[in-house]
Amino acid sequence: LKVGSSEAFSSHPRSQFSAAAARRPRKCFKSSRMTLGDQQPLIATPNPEGWGSINEVVNAPLIDVPPDASWFSVFLMWLTVIPNLVQGVISGLSGCAFVGISIGYCNCCGCWQYVSSAGSVLLGRPFLLAWTWWRYVFAGLIALVANGRSRLALFIWEWNAFGASDWWWHGEGVWCWTYERVDAILRSHQHRESAFGCVRACIPDLFATRILIFLSNTEDDKSQWKTIRDALHAVFLNQKASAYKSRVAALADNLATDWPSPKMEDLNDTTRLQKSVCKCVFFVMFGVWITDEEAAILTGWRTNATFFVLPRLVQRFLFNYGINKVKKLREDTVGIVEKYGKQSKFVDMNNTLGDWKRDPIVKLCDEIMYVIGFAGMGGTSAAVESTASFLQAKIPAESAAEHINFGQYDTPQKMQASYLADPDKYIKETCRLDPPVTSATASLPQSFTVTLAGRQFDLPAKLLNQYVLSMSNRDAA
Repeated sequence: LKVGSSEAFSSHPRSQFSAAAARRPRKCFKSSRMTLGDQQPLIATPNPEGWGSINEVVNAPLIDVPPDASWFSVFLMWLTVIPNLVQGVISGLSGCAFVGISIGYCNCCGCWQYVSSAGSVLLGRPFLLAWTWWRYVFAGLIALVANGRSRLALFIWEWNAFGASDWWWHGEGVWCWTYERVDAILRSHQHRESAFGCVRACIPDLFATRILIFLSNTEDDKSQWKTIRDALHAVFLNQKASAYKSRVAALADNLATDWPSPKMEDLNDTTRLQKSVCKCVFFVMFGVWITDEEAAILTGWRTNATFFVLPRLVQRFLFNYGINKVKKLREDTVGIVEKYGKQSKFVDMNNTLGDWKRDPIVKLCDEIMYVIGFAGMGGTSAAVESTASFLQAKIPAESAAEHINFGQYDTPQKMQASYLADPDKYIKETCRLDPPVTSATASLPQSFTVTLAGRQFDLPAKLLNQYVLSMSNRDAA
């Protein structure tokens, strides 16, 4: 977003894109100072030995499907959809009812475990308690819509429903928000599970099985997390490498050629913003400025964001519509890597992983591209969209509008002046007020006692624990 920031509001002198340039065939980039004019003819590279099939990876047998998310459970959920929806509407609009279906109404005899989604989780999500989840997922969706489809607004609503204290329950675990606690988690070794949004992840179809956010960052120097993270930084994010520096330096020229005569109103073209982000991220990683068609494919990492947070029960209730879209996205993303002959990066990276080598190698490609796509393209696109709106003194769509106040910066002119004065600070403040990453999932390192809606609960180790960055950065304390 910052590239050429002082020129972002006027025509770039180097941004004229001729018709002849538009007709040039797609090419790969040379090293050193790489721009659109430095491309080499594209020569298809066959997959190396041991590469494997991405189609087989995304269609591998399912892992860790809870009993209450079986197809029979989904069938019964459809049969009882009307009473489930009625309960969901009531609970999604009433904080008191939402607390009740989440953790029950009392601890007097332990019966809360058999009538609440939290009790179902602590009992292993058995099939017999599937009904507690049928109504619960409807309540969560209704509450999200009622809060303007803003995750931050939803979190604040749930927090208030549970008494506005340190903890509340959502999904399959407890949520915390205070700056002190979230900061402590971020500075510590995090025990993690294959989970996202505080629900167990749908693997290997929706999520790649062993992506970094599923791996515990323990103190072991040879842990899987550290080994893969170090390799990722060495291969793709080595900011001291000349190739990395050259690519970053070339972004301004490439964007200027791709987006001639930019105007402020162009920032309202969300699709164009997303495609530009995807082109920039792919270029920094691989040195290739992809086509508009390829960028449009990769924008799926942003546009499919809704599906990533849905548990398998809901995915199956929707006949795996979201899962199938993401599976296709993963296949297409790896296909772009293969088209430009970048498999060797993953072969070399895999050879450094020791005990954590992937077989076949395309598994590693899928896992790394998932992170690059999900966080690098999807997350960055969300940040760019928010900043584009803020620059025009607009509240972004799906934002917590009632929790955003521009204060003295109430006009586009004031916003743009503030941005040009210090782009870094402006973008950081935008991401604090309207964060692209609202929360993250870890698990409790040991058994823990928490207060939920004024009642004490003894929770086991390894229970999911969501820490809410979007609220902690608003903590006045």
